[in-house]
Amino acid sequence: MPLMKLALIIALLIGFHTKPAFADEWTGTSAEEMGISQEEFQKVKESGMSKSKFLKLLELGISPNEYFSEPWKKLGVSESHWINEKKAGMADDDIDRSYRKQDANNLTPFVSFLLPGYYEYKTNRTYTGLILSTLAVGGIAATFLHKNEETDGIFPIYPIIAVGAMLWSAGNAYLGTRYVDNQEAGRFSMNMGLNGNGGPAALLSLNF
Repeated sequence: MPLMKLALIIALLIGFHTKPAFADEWTGTSAEEMGISQEEFQKVKESGMSKSKFLKLLELGISPNEYFSEPWKKLGVSESHWINEKKAGMADDDIDRSYRKQDANNLTPFVSFLLPGYYEYKTNRTYTGLILSTLAVGGIAATFLHKNEETDGIFPIYPIIAVGAMLWSAGNAYLGTRYVDNQEAGRFSMNMGLNGNGGPAALLSLNF
């Protein structure tokens, strides 16, 4: 019991001294001085963020509103990775592009072949993923459960359906993780402009 009381007293003393120290950290600091809104400044203080981290974020051009929206979660990266990439001057689109390009070098297509629908679920295309996984599982199950009574063999259509779903999912993963290298590919555009003679000209662009 005496040890528990001593530990409690020590904890209270630490808390008592830590809280004023944190409060003093922001003494004399104003939202106007930092170039942010009062609402943002209040969010920072209420979050318990240290002043040093706050100043670091401002140096990187990261506003409190941007930080507290937690964009790294939408991009599928860690907070530290996102901050380091922002430090390198990258925008969120660039970070996403870089991350997906790295993802293209992993085993996602292979995993999607073994687990049809994996990539589709991962990219929030649940309906497509459900169809592919159902076709694959159903095709494999039917291959072994529904035999051709005349030949005592299998119906070729079942393994074809299963393998087709597997290849489809793997192909989606392969193209999806590499498409980021050329996001303009596959887009159809027609722009009207002026040719060298001052007349109208249609510029047609079709990429694959």
